[in-house]
Amino acid sequence: MQNLGRIRRLTGGGLLAGVSLAVLCLPGVAHAQDEGLSQEDANKIIVTGSRISSGAPVGATATVLGREEITQSGSITIDRVIKELPQNFDLGVSENSRAQAGGSGNIVYGNTVNLRGIGPYATLVLIDGHRAVNNSRSTDPSVLPTLGVQRIEVVANGASAIYGSDAVAGVVNLIPRRDLDGVEGFARYNTAEDGAFDEWSAGAAFGKIFDRGQVMVAFEHVERSNLSGDDRKFYTSNQLPIGGNDYRVTGCAPGTMIIDGTTYALPDQYTQANAGAITPGTSNRCDSQIGQDLFPQQKYNSLNGTATFEVTDWMELFFDGYYSKRKFRRKGAVISAQLAVPETNAFFVRPPGFTGSSYTIDYSFVNDIPTSETTGSAESWQVSPGVRFNLPFQWQVEALLSYGKTKDFSGSYDGLNRGALAAALASSDPATALDPYGLGRTSQSVLDGLFDQIFLAPTNGELTFYEIGAHGPLFELPGGEVKLAVGYEKQDFTVELGSARGAPTTPISFRTFDRKVDSVYAELLVPIFGAGNATPGLRELELTAAVRYDDYSDAGDTTNPQFGVNWTPFYGLKLRGSYGTSFRAPTIPEIYGNSNALFGQLYQNPSGGAPLLGYTLSGPNLDLGPETATTWSVGADIEPIDRLRISLTYFDVAYDNQVTALLSNLAILAQERQYAGTGVILHDQAARDRIQSLVDQGIPILLRPFPGDDIANVNLFVDGRSLNLGKSITRGIDFNIGYSAEIGKDDVLTLNASGTYITDYKVAVSPVAEQVDQLNLIFQPLKFKARFVANWDHGPLSLRTMISHVGGYTNNVVTPSEKVDSYTPVDLSLTWRVGETFSGPGLEGLELSAEVRNLFDVDPPYVNVAPGPNGSGGYDATAANPIGRQFAVGARVRF
Repeated sequence: MQNLGRIRRLTGGGLLAGVSLAVLCLPGVAHAQDEGLSQEDANKIIVTGSRISSGAPVGATATVLGREEITQSGSITIDRVIKELPQNFDLGVSENSRAQAGGSGNIVYGNTVNLRGIGPYATLVLIDGHRAVNNSRSTDPSVLPTLGVQRIEVVANGASAIYGSDAVAGVVNLIPRRDLDGVEGFARYNTAEDGAFDEWSAGAAFGKIFDRGQVMVAFEHVERSNLSGDDRKFYTSNQLPIGGNDYRVTGCAPGTMIIDGTTYALPDQYTQANAGAITPGTSNRCDSQIGQDLFPQQKYNSLNGTATFEVTDWMELFFDGYYSKRKFRRKGAVISAQLAVPETNAFFVRPPGFTGSSYTIDYSFVNDIPTSETTGSAESWQVSPGVRFNLPFQWQVEALLSYGKTKDFSGSYDGLNRGALAAALASSDPATALDPYGLGRTSQSVLDGLFDQIFLAPTNGELTFYEIGAHGPLFELPGGEVKLAVGYEKQDFTVELGSARGAPTTPISFRTFDRKVDSVYAELLVPIFGAGNATPGLRELELTAAVRYDDYSDAGDTTNPQFGVNWTPFYGLKLRGSYGTSFRAPTIPEIYGNSNALFGQLYQNPSGGAPLLGYTLSGPNLDLGPETATTWSVGADIEPIDRLRISLTYFDVAYDNQVTALLSNLAILAQERQYAGTGVILHDQAARDRIQSLVDQGIPILLRPFPGDDIANVNLFVDGRSLNLGKSITRGIDFNIGYSAEIGKDDVLTLNASGTYITDYKVAVSPVAEQVDQLNLIFQPLKFKARFVANWDHGPLSLRTMISHVGGYTNNVVTPSEKVDSYTPVDLSLTWRVGETFSGPGLEGLELSAEVRNLFDVDPPYVNVAPGPNGSGGYDATAANPIGRQFAVGARVRF
């Protein structure tokens, strides 16, 4: 069999074992350093973006990260390996920031891939070329252990004509290992310089290649501590000392008394004996997000396996499968509330001259209860057996059945019980009353009863995926074989969205939805010029055309074509181009909503000062339609001299009917003018009328943050449902420059500079709105991201330096706008192949490594933005890492 032959040829140092990450960075195709692996063979391993091309997809490029690249990265999970690529933007579905579109659905604090910042759901993540079961929102690449992945292939090009929905910005294909013949194990420990954060990981993989097949199993365990915002000085509400705004709130301990609109700062000890020790117009001020995590605590267990068996010379069985469970624990901010304190309260203090029966206190429970917590897990498994037949005339038929399940769960058990709060405030018995002055007089039993409300959000998914496809040559042209691929796919996906809010005994209620998709596709490859008829100026000319039809049971049907061309006029230069249409069916939670309720949230105030209270609507939008896109690109791959390779790609993505979810966007007021006339943002009486109308329809208010429980005190409404709001246009350039040189007998130096430069990002939030330039603004795609890697192999030692760069941008969520500095951390790692220095049992395959991340301890650039529950605050969580300098040591053994 052709594939088994490939496995056998590459057994030994591992597939792409000699390839340096410095050479494979964006956006070029794989280049081999191993003398036994030719450039042609290296290209042939790429399987993503085409059903029939033997190398990179015609008209586009592919980034290939092989075993060495994954190992050298030092990242403990696959999602973090991919996150290092400059084309990947950390917007939306991220463990550290959930404030962008799609972030509110990230209930389990996972990660996904967001190529070029186009959207967290616009990049399709595949496993060995087929779809993976997910939570109906996005796929987290960390479901596979790093040891179980042979390579990662990234094609940043629209590919709906090949793969269907979601492949608007591109495709990431995780290829499981099939060439391991032996055992590989590793252990790694990493810690922040100040000890506020650490992580460790360990794993082992076993593989065996035999005469007619192979088998491989890999397992990893990862533990990653939380990083508290209290341990980072830049994560603060009082940003006046560093040139920002004062975002502190008045809900503190002791709190701030409010009588007829006048505020009074309460002293540390406030009793009837010093009732007059308050001054009108004063207030206590404190941080709004005390105790909140910037990164949650995470624990991973991941297992995957592959098997291949050649039954006969014409039939081969294959299999891949995985199991993954990730647990998380995230500490949220200490709960605050506005307390209506009646004179019946057992601890009531009456200020001099006060004749009323109650007043209000903005109060924080920071000294009464621990910080709130959310815990949960993301568990998934999938098995994908298949059979492959070699037919006459070099045709091949492949059939695959894939079945998997996922269970996501997020739960909090310490929410504020509003009914119990009112009763405790009204109680005249000190044993059952709440002390609103923070003197520690509230009994533990009362506190336990105040914070017993649950919020449980499970999501269960089940995917059955069928595929049968055939490909092979049709006839021979002077330029080569004309090839065709055709196939049929069927998806049957069921998702259960569950929720439980309220008392501890509240049962979980589920809503069940089914989606079925039938798809047919065809792809044609025509080599006009090739080895058989090459002429000057036309050394190679390849054309490809693909088309796919998808019929959704709940989102209509769509047909998407794609065309590509490669032209090599002479050796050392390849010109390419592609054009196609893509689409994305809205996810089930986008259509039907994660919940149907109103939530109170604190929004970034563009004028500065404390955040503004607003209510946002979460719920279904049954009129939501699919997104569509037109994508095209042109580029060149240049090799002017030996070992120097340059790749340039210009891309254009016009995205229509784009789905935007504003539920978690706490900085939306900076874009308010764009939403004029849409009804998405309402103020004052219009906001109160809209909220009251929803309440009258039975929509509950599930979260009422301070200040105020009464709708009459609310002046802002935001429609947080998923909406088809309009169009975006993204244009830019990907570049990759790689050079490799032998500088001595045992010295090889590889250099690479790669990045993405976005030239245009314009958005119209409604079909009738004008397009507004959003490029290089906070929480939007940034103009420039780049990376430089230098790798020096000196005998048994390898020294790797990586410089990552995020260009400066504008923070427009404050007035006046702020210029944010660039961010350029430097990482340094050293690997010692002990077996090349010493001989002996167990030493031959032993490697030791040491690494310093953020070598110069560069702090995130200051960003004038209030701390919020979904990330950022004094820094931008989507563009910078708050951990600081880190040290890591590791060991790896192969035998």
